[in-house]
Amino acid sequence: MSVPKISVVIPTYNVESYIAETLDSLINQAVPLHEIILINDGSTDGTLAVIEAGFGHRPEVKVVTQVNQGVGAARRNGLALASGEYVFFCDPDDVVSPELFLTLVEQVQANAALELFYFSKRSYTEVDGEKQLLRRNTAASRNGWFEAGRDLLQDLILSGKYHAATWQYIFKRSVCERFVVRLEGRAHEDHVFSMNIYLHSQATFATAADYYFQRVRSGSLTQSHKDVEYVMGSYAAYRDTLAALKKHIAAFSAGREVALNFMERNVDALITKCIKYGVPLPQQITSMTRQDSRDCGVLLHTRWTLWFPRIVHGVRKLRFNLKQSRRSRKAAAQG
Repeated sequence: MSVPKISVVIPTYNVESYIAETLDSLINQAVPLHEIILINDGSTDGTLAVIEAGFGHRPEVKVVTQVNQGVGAARRNGLALASGEYVFFCDPDDVVSPELFLTLVEQVQANAALELFYFSKRSYTEVDGEKQLLRRNTAASRNGWFEAGRDLLQDLILSGKYHAATWQYIFKRSVCERFVVRLEGRAHEDHVFSMNIYLHSQATFATAADYYFQRVRSGSLTQSHKDVEYVMGSYAAYRDTLAALKKHIAAFSAGREVALNFMERNVDALITKCIKYGVPLPQQITSMTRQDSRDCGVLLHTRWTLWFPRIVHGVRKLRFNLKQSRRSRKAAAQG
């Protein structure tokens, strides 16, 4: 069986308790990996020692240590070093299914033009050493081949399953030659990159099989405290991602619905974050949202969230505060 060269890139920072399990899951595969590139992003714990002691002897494991620059720079630097035909970004505290890369190889053998391989993920927690799976929420509406990545993207957006995570797929490295790669910062850096991968990939295969398992833990980047900088960073990432999407709206078979769903979900998520974390809405959100709607040709089809985001925010914030007040009174009465 001919196996394409597969590069795995892992940004690592202070994950001494988890990195061994992650690497074990990558190494114990039915097909060999070309390389596992670990970018040690200035870890201050024993992460590097764990890697070197347990995996330093393995020829496919390559470790690069850098001054802390953030997960975006770590992924970017790892991608620059990758020499495989296909690339997979893996987080340092998650695990993958033993069938992940075998299934990729099988699809490459079925169609050598494969550029994007998409799979489902499950989140999980650990209680007393036992893994407890949470619900699946990223599977495409159908398994099989899509003519292009944008066709899968349309399916995911319209079904409410689209997530920007870079570990949700394996991509052909040559796809990155079709757009400017910008992986920067410490949070949300993957949003524009993932959007461009979907928009610029051709032959695409999707499976609903759970091949990626995301550990939910306190202290991880995706589970840490969300402050003003984080929330506003997510909005900036949405704006940048939408800018990339706008250029391709005409290529979708349901471009209007794709634009509406993508904008509404993201503006709604922003409103929710602002209320939950006590962060004010961006000053120009109403004018910018309406301009985005014009640019995408959907202004006359927008609903309340896009027309009047401040009003929606005000109503939902009032409901949130009333609910919090009732909870406080109930707790005081029980105390």
